[in-house]
Amino acid sequence: MATVRFLATLISRYATRLVFGESEQLLRVGLRDMPRPSRPWYLAACGVVWIFFRGWSRWDRRGLDNIPTDGGVMMVSNHLSSADPPMLAAAMYPRWPKYMAKIELFEKPFIGYLFALSGAFPVRRFDADTGALREAEGHLEAGEILGMFPEGHRSDTGALIEAHPGTALLAVRTNVPVLPVAITGSERFRRGWRVFFQRPKVRVVFGQPFQIDHQGRVTRAAVEAASLRIMREIAAQLPEKYRGVYRDRFPDLPAEAAIDLASTDDSAVALSR
Repeated sequence: MATVRFLATLISRYATRLVFGESEQLLRVGLRDMPRPSRPWYLAACGVVWIFFRGWSRWDRRGLDNIPTDGGVMMVSNHLSSADPPMLAAAMYPRWPKYMAKIELFEKPFIGYLFALSGAFPVRRFDADTGALREAEGHLEAGEILGMFPEGHRSDTGALIEAHPGTALLAVRTNVPVLPVAITGSERFRRGWRVFFQRPKVRVVFGQPFQIDHQGRVTRAAVEAASLRIMREIAAQLPEKYRGVYRDRFPDLPAEAAIDLASTDDSAVALSR
C-alpha cells in the first residue's frame, strides 16, 4: 500500500508540473503538488455535470437572466449537499465561479486536486484567515464571481442554519453586487447513489442582485446587518420549510418562495387577458 501511495504521489507531482503547472497560491499555504486552475478542464467538467443533472434529476433552473454577465460578483447560496458547488457552476456557465472552501478538502487525495483545478482556494475555518480574505477580494477586483456559502457547511436538516460573518464581512468591505441563490432538493443526493434512479426534483433559483451599501469603518453592527440582509434574500427564494432558523426572524416573508409567487402572478395576468 505504501508503494502504491508513493507511486500515485510521484505521478501526480510530475503530471501537475508538466500539464497544469504547480499552483503558487496553494504552495504558499503549504499545499504541494497542486495544479493551477484550468479553464479547459473547468469547461469540460461543467459539460459532464450538466449532462449528469439533466439526465439523472429533474433539474429546474430559474432566474438565469439575473446572473451578471461581467464584473465582480459575490454569489451566496444555502448549502444542502456536496453536489451544490458543481451544480451551481454548471447552471451559470460560461461564467466561472471561484469557491472559497475549507482547507481540509484540499488535503484529501483526488478531491483536493479537483478543487484546485476548479479554481477554488482554501480558508482555515474558525481562524482569522486574512490570506483567504485577501484572495477573495482579489478575485472580485479581477471581475470574477466569488462563490460563498454563508452557513459555512452543509445543513444536516436541509433548512437554513446560522450564518458565519465571513461572507457579510466581504460584502461590506467590497460593495460588489451580491447574487442570492436558493437551492432545493439537492439534500436528497446525500442518501446515496440509488436516489438518482428516482430522478429527484432539484431547483436552483438565482435572485435579483443587490448591494450592501456601507460607508466608513467596518463595524460588527454593519457586518451583522449585512448578514441578515444576505440571509433574508436567500430565504425569500426558499419555501418556508427550508428557512430554518431564519423563519421566525423574517415572519413577513410569505410561505411560498418568491419565484413561485411571481409565477402565480404571471399566470393570473395571462388569464385576465
